[in-house]
This record gives sequence, structure tokens and C-alpha cells, in this order.
Amino acid sequence: MQLYVAALDEQYCVASAQAFVQGLYPPVTLNGSAASILDPTSVLANGTYIESPLKGYQYTQMHAAGALDPDFPYLGGSLDCPAFNDVAALYAGTPAFTATESISRQIYQDVGAQTLTGVLDETAWDYYNAYAIYDYINYQNAHNKTVATLLADNANMNTSYPVLDMLRWYADEQQYAQLGNLTAENNYTGKSQPLPDGLTGSISTIAGNLLAAKMMAQLQVAVETGGAYYKLSLLFGDFEPLVSLFALTGLPAVNPNFYGLPDFGSTAVFEVFSCTNDSMNMGFPSSDDLYVRFYFRNGTGISNDASGSFQSYSLFGRGPSQVDMSWNDFQTAMYGIMLGDIGTWCTQCGAGNIFCAAWNSSDTATGTPSGSSVSATRKHKHTLNPAAAGAIGAVVTLAVAGLLFAALVLLGGLRFHRVEKHKKHDMGGFKGSQKLASDRDLTIPKGGAVVGASVERGPESPVSAIGHERVGSWELKQEHLERPNIAEAEHARHPSFEEDGADPFQDPVRADERV
Repeated sequence: MQLYVAALDEQYCVASAQAFVQGLYPPVTLNGSAASILDPTSVLANGTYIESPLKGYQYTQMHAAGALDPDFPYLGGSLDCPAFNDVAALYAGTPAFTATESISRQIYQDVGAQTLTGVLDETAWDYYNAYAIYDYINYQNAHNKTVATLLADNANMNTSYPVLDMLRWYADEQQYAQLGNLTAENNYTGKSQPLPDGLTGSISTIAGNLLAAKMMAQLQVAVETGGAYYKLSLLFGDFEPLVSLFALTGLPAVNPNFYGLPDFGSTAVFEVFSCTNDSMNMGFPSSDDLYVRFYFRNGTGISNDASGSFQSYSLFGRGPSQVDMSWNDFQTAMYGIMLGDIGTWCTQCGAGNIFCAAWNSSDTATGTPSGSSVSATRKHKHTLNPAAAGAIGAVVTLAVAGLLFAALVLLGGLRFHRVEKHKKHDMGGFKGSQKLASDRDLTIPKGGAVVGASVERGPESPVSAIGHERVGSWELKQEHLERPNIAEAEHARHPSFEEDGADPFQDPVRADERV
């Protein structure tokens, strides 16, 4: 498998992955140019070829990770993470936040009056909601002609700068402060050390720490298998892991644009290559001959170099001319930032995802919206989960019960015997013990009956001979009795409809009534 595709389980991420893969593997139709690469599984024994739907659409395997998937944190490490949310809220109590909130208050009021009335409460028109406001206004600018005209003309805006750019700057500053803080303290763990094992980063950058681990794992598989697996790995997610990864790899120091948010459709690339001569036919290069280069393309535009083409940048504090890192140096640097243990993510975040149950912990946290008072206590218990404990308890109980039973048999003389059932109950009849005195059964008199079988009558039974006696029963093999005359029996029967001339077969719906 040379291609690996994974996406966060969100509609826009999965759709992006599908669209990109279709560019790699466009539909294949049955024509002369494609005859040499036809899929053998689509060729039948008679020589005909079965073309896929949608004019040869190719279905590529993709992995989608949702909140119930243990791979979910690698693409969305800041999601479902209460500890991250607390740290992000703490930013609202910092001097940097207060200063920006003060200078930006007027622009948010002006923009809100023009575009946010009826959409967002007026009390929320401020820097605290910088990203949400920018995201909404940016969408309206692309799809709403009225809003686009207002923003282009800066109508009723007390600024000479483009309004959308200003909203973007404030959103950039807010998101980097929440996602790129390398020294933020995790109040859920109560430790001064931001991340375990001396890793660079904090709960603020945990999304980038896990993304680095995922990317490194994919590259290592490709190198260790000589390119047999994962020559190309594609990961699709939101902007949060990328912003954190920029901070962890030192990219903002190389180019201040990395303090900002990546545009929609942005691409970050880690390329592993070598400088060996292909004509030497040496096979896959050794790790000593491998190098890594990082590229970034901001958005999908083509107007300038910053957004229209891939640009290479140096990593981990190297100079601008050192864009190529040896594979061994790259591994060492990545080991200092990557967090590959899902259990550590669970305990650092205080996450309640179902797969975090294996790392049993109890979290309590209290705080205010401003983040001025946040306290947390955590108790890590290396205990079994309830299902495993219940299974072990059941087995132990059965074992103890078995030992007690064996002791009673061997030492207490406990024995079992079979109780014989009565062959015939005193009441007789097919009801047995459930028979009542008033019930009547079909019985055979002890002295034998002159007729095959009769209904036993009690004192309260009618004297009339009208009943359902059976006369001359041949089933009881009483051959010494004279059998009845069948002809006479025919005359003794009740008259039938045929004898009155009514034919039930020819006239089935005619009513025949009599008194």
C-alpha cells in the first residue's frame, strides 16, 4: 500500500480528501491509452471489461477518524480537550488580551452594526469572539454582495485600513495566543512541567504535538520499508494542529506570516529525498543519504508566491539557507516535540472519550469565564475497568462455589439419587393429579365393555341415550362383536342437503333455510 489517506471526521475534511484523491486517481475509461493499465479484477473470463460507475470512477481507501476513534487526537488534538479549553479561556485574563480588546473595541462595534445585527448578540461584538466574527464576515464577503460592498468601501467604518484585513489580524493574534503558547501550564495536571518527558510544547500546543507524531510515524514506515509502504501520506484536518505545529517547529521566527491563520486549502509538506544517482541502481537509499525538506502553500490562490506556489522553509531554528535537514537530524528534532501516546493525551486533556476509559482518572475543575480562578485535582489509579473487574469477580465466585460443593461431597456425605415417578395417579385419566371430581374421562370398564368404548356417566348425567357413544369400535380390535350394517346406518343418518335437491357445488350461494 503506497498511499495512505486519513481525514478528520468532518464533512469539509472528508470532502477535501475525496476531491484531492480524485485528482491523483482520475476516472479510467476503456480506451486505447488505458488498455495497458486496466485493473485485472475488472476483466472477465470472456475477455470483456467492466467499467466502474461514473465513467470509471476509482475508489481509493480512506480513513476517517471521529471522536470515538483512538486516532482522532492525531488530527484534532485540541478538540474534546477540556484542559485546552481552560487554557484558552485563561488568555482572556492576560495583559495582552486586555490591550488588544481595548484598541479593537470600536472596529467590532462598527462591523457589528453593519453585519452582525440579528446574528450575534451585541454584547459579543468584541475581541473575545475574534475568530468567530472573522470566520462569519469572511464567508459573507465571499457570498453576500451587500456585505462585500460594505467591506470594500469601508462604509461607516472608523478606519482607513481594509476592515476584513483588520478582523483577520485580530483573529490571527487570538488563535496563535491560544494554540501556540509553548509554556502554558496545565491546571488539570497541576504540574509546572508543561508536557511529560521534557517535550517542547504545552497543553496549548498539544494538537501540534500529536500531529507531529502522526507525520513522523508515516515517514518512518516509508523509510523502514524501502518505500514499499506509504510513499505518499495525506492527512486532512482543520487549522488548529497546523498553527500549533508552526509554533513547535520555530517557523514564526523564520517568517512572521506563520503567526497567522492558514487560509482554506493550505498545504504543509514534509518531503524525504536523497541526492544519490539513480543510474547507479542502488535501490532505496540508506538513512544516512536521506534528507527532509519542508514546504508550505497558503491557500489555493495563484496571484503571488506567498499563496500560489510551494515555498520551502527551514525548521527548528535553522537559518534560511538550511532548508534541507538530514533524516537523522530531523528524527532527533521531531522526537523532542512529538507526543504519540494516546493515554498521555487523555490524561493531559482530562478527556472523556470512550477510548480514554483505559486510563482511569478522575478530574474536577472549577473556574470562571475569565479564567481568573481555575483549580484541578487528578488522581491516577492503575485499576481495572468495571467490565474486566466484573468478569474476574464472576470467575472467582464460580471457583469458590465449586470448591465448597466438592468439600460437601467429599467430607459432608452429600449424595444425589433419582426420584422415581408414579406410573399412575389415584385419580386416573389423562389429567392425572390435576383431575377434578366433576371431570369425565373416556375410560374402559374393568370387566370389559360389550361395546368398544363408552362415556362414563355420573348420577347427574342425563339419562337420555343422546350422546357421542361409539358403537362397535373396530379400533379396539374387538373382532368377536358383530359389526353394524352400513346400509342401515345410512338411513339412520340425519338428512343431508343433497336429499332435498340442493347442490352445494352448482349453487353455492343460494340460502337453504328450514325450521
